[in-house]
Amino acid sequence: MLAADIDIKIVSDTLGHSDTRITRDIYQSVLPHVGKSAAEATTRLAPLQRKAEAEKAARKAAKKEKAKKAAAKAADVGKGSKGGGKPKRDKVKAQAKAAKKATRRKPKK
Repeated sequence: MLAADIDIKIVSDTLGHSDTRITRDIYQSVLPHVGKSAAEATTRLAPLQRKAEAEKAARKAAKKEKAKKAAAKAADVGKGSKGGGKPKRDKVKAQAKAAKKATRRKPKK
């Protein structure tokens, strides 16, 4: 059954073993090709793991680059450069509105 790639838990239950360790200790040492097939399966997974790690690193680098650009843009806005934040005319409008509000006649008491 182990040679047919049947799960160790099923084999253990079928043989009446109380624990899967008993089944592994007895039969996997007798069937070396079972160990070899497990090693081969693990080897096939290794490239997938490397690919997943590479994708994770790429996502992390992209996120870091995005944060760096956002920080640079925020720094540019603070300096008053063009391209970011509100246009200057909004600032002029706000100043004019504040001046107009300050010059309004206040009601007499």
